[in-house]
Amino acid sequence: MPSPHRHDGPVPPVPPVGAQALYDDGTWADAVVRCANTATNAATGSAAALTARPLRDRPGALLSGPCDLDTRAVLRAALGVVTRIPGPVVHLDLSAVAFLDTAAVAALVQANATVTGQGRRLLLHHPPYSLRKLVEMFPDECAALEVAA
Repeated sequence: MPSPHRHDGPVPPVPPVGAQALYDDGTWADAVVRCANTATNAATGSAAALTARPLRDRPGALLSGPCDLDTRAVLRAALGVVTRIPGPVVHLDLSAVAFLDTAAVAALVQANATVTGQGRRLLLHHPPYSLRKLVEMFPDECAALEVAA
């Protein structure tokens, strides 16, 4: 019986429900992860979303949108892509992230541990106020996070 897949190799993992991981020839540079938030913004009626786009000037990604309960699965998928970006230092630009909840910060700590375990560094840029406050509240748990000056 023929395989239901386009190839006979192993089937790649399916992204979480509501998330898409789009790859161009399996390279990190074209990885895009996005999810529409099920809760709509009451003022505009538009859906909030979390996206991760590759940085053009260095290895890493730009996160945009809220990192909370509604986007938790997408954040995990995005950080999974980020931890596979090659290079000794992986940059994560948080300038377009307005809020990170405690689970999002825990996911950043886990991503940092993954990259560190590979002998590399995860460098955070432009952390939002919520991340800075959580680092103050949980200094031991967040001590491994490295923020660019």
